[in-house]
Amino acid sequence: MIPLVKGLSFMKMLLKMKKTLLLFLICILAFTVGHFRHTTPDYWDSYINENLNDWLNEHFNQLERQIEYLEVACRNLNNKKSLTYARKQFKKSRYVYKKLEVITATVDPFNAVWINGPNLPKVEYEKTMSAVSDPEGFQVLEEVLFGEEPHEQRDFILKKISKLKHFISETRSYVMKQNHYDWMVFHCLRMASVRLATMGITGFDCPVTLDALNEAKSTLNAIEEITAMYDGVLYDDREGFNLVKYAVQVGYGLLNESKDFNSLDRARFILEVTDPIFRGVTLMQESLGIEFPEDRITGLSAINPHSKGMFYNDFLKINEFFPQKINKSPTPELISLGKLLFYDPILSDGNQRSCASCHQPQRGFSDGLKTALSLDGMPLSRNTPTLLNVVYQTAFQWDGHLLSLSQQFTEVTFNRHEMNKDALELTRQLNSSEEYRTLFKKALGSEKIDFPMVIAALEAYLISLQSLNSPFDQYMTGKGSVDREVVVGFNLFMGKAKCGTCHFAPIFNGTVPPFYRDTEYEVLGIPQSPVWKNAQIDPDPGRYILAKAEPHLHAFKSVTVRNAHLTGPYMHNGIYTSLDEVIEFYNVGGGHGIGISLPNQTLPTDKLHLTEKEKRALKSFITALTDTAGLTKPVVKLPKLSGE
Repeated sequence: MIPLVKGLSFMKMLLKMKKTLLLFLICILAFTVGHFRHTTPDYWDSYINENLNDWLNEHFNQLERQIEYLEVACRNLNNKKSLTYARKQFKKSRYVYKKLEVITATVDPFNAVWINGPNLPKVEYEKTMSAVSDPEGFQVLEEVLFGEEPHEQRDFILKKISKLKHFISETRSYVMKQNHYDWMVFHCLRMASVRLATMGITGFDCPVTLDALNEAKSTLNAIEEITAMYDGVLYDDREGFNLVKYAVQVGYGLLNESKDFNSLDRARFILEVTDPIFRGVTLMQESLGIEFPEDRITGLSAINPHSKGMFYNDFLKINEFFPQKINKSPTPELISLGKLLFYDPILSDGNQRSCASCHQPQRGFSDGLKTALSLDGMPLSRNTPTLLNVVYQTAFQWDGHLLSLSQQFTEVTFNRHEMNKDALELTRQLNSSEEYRTLFKKALGSEKIDFPMVIAALEAYLISLQSLNSPFDQYMTGKGSVDREVVVGFNLFMGKAKCGTCHFAPIFNGTVPPFYRDTEYEVLGIPQSPVWKNAQIDPDPGRYILAKAEPHLHAFKSVTVRNAHLTGPYMHNGIYTSLDEVIEFYNVGGGHGIGISLPNQTLPTDKLHLTEKEKRALKSFITALTDTAGLTKPVVKLPKLSGE
């Protein structure tokens, strides 16, 4: 690991590069998409640019004033009255930020991380180097200010407030330099609705205060005020505007009638508030004749603006996760070929196993074993994960050291413990088969088979393994019903049980909304054996092996909860054999609750205090995420090879 001082410089360099890339993308959009709008030649003028600038300036002024008041309050924390005032001022400050966040978190996501990101060290990787930076922002202040003895950390608090003021100034400078084109405003509003559903109402942004309901009101208020700026230009086509307006009022009602954080009906909130806002914003954009740059250019958003809502199977765009041209829209021929290869033991040394040997369709494309087995039948160190919805990941393997499916296939194929296959030998065997040559020519236009073509076919098949039509999905899209216990379980998952703060909707894995570009890694404190007292940490270092970044010692990727009913045993080492054990592990506070002391545990160490009834409901919800329809039929006949 490189030294911290150099690491900070390295971090700043990476962030500067990313910011430059975003500016470049916006410039390219401005140049490329200028002809999109057909109602006026001035596409890149905004109906509300001046009004929005005034609104932003007003709220930045408010935020800066509130932060100043907070700073003054925190200089004197020596009695209960002053502490109460400081805490109140903190909440008021973040309410204002939550309004600004509707625009700023999408326009300037890099500073947003430093203003209201998780209170965890930031780790950036560049090949075998890592840079670790201390966390900053509201969540750092929240943990100290609402913790025990905050007056003893007065200097630390003031230092963090000073840093917060700096990042707010940075984002203000950056955001106010931008032209707020209509397409970008609508894009921000959609992203805000997704952020509210996946992070806002889950308590992701306020893990200590759990003031999520009041903060959600601020978000709704901003959406209401910004959409109102279009009131005078919509004329007769007001369906989208009215839909947003009504949904916001419903949202206020649901938040006001919820007596506390745990009691909010989050399923209803998504169905009646955030999904309608998402649809309404798109209808407004369409009614104004403003086309959608994200339809034509990748990299802007993984979210499909034309989807009806979060649990529809078109909500996330596959080509944002797999930019390779060959597989943006895999053909049936390529998918079928990939399926044949998936079931063919030709991919392993001596034809000993196929991909399906370890990723068994009837087990949710896992193997039912504690850990995977090597070619010679010896247990390996990690559990076999499901391949269902693998397309919606941005990193692979438990430690995330691979960044594409092609890398995954290549590593597994060549690994001497897994497939141990030579690429030249594989392609020689495939080329010896007249049937395979015919199939490759039909799918890819060439009967001379090479290894990248094999990878392309396997990728296409795995991309087709989408499991987004579970009973719960059908309920959330109005196509079916579920028991009330399932809905209660979802509300627990997204609320009291805090599962949704790491397993993000709608895939319920660690791919972080609303951009769905990055992957979360968590230090849970997984034990070496399934004991509930005096446990020992599993020795697997996890993501730490990439570059020895201390915050990622024993960190692993948050895998999908979908189809978990089928994919046990659980955790990276397969230590738990049932969902009941997994739920109890989280209920007691992870490793901390069973006697493991890790200074870098990211899972909150507080007990969840789930009742037995709540545990059953949580399990019912997870079970209702099961969907393997049409995906489990095996290949009956494989192509013949030369000499067979």
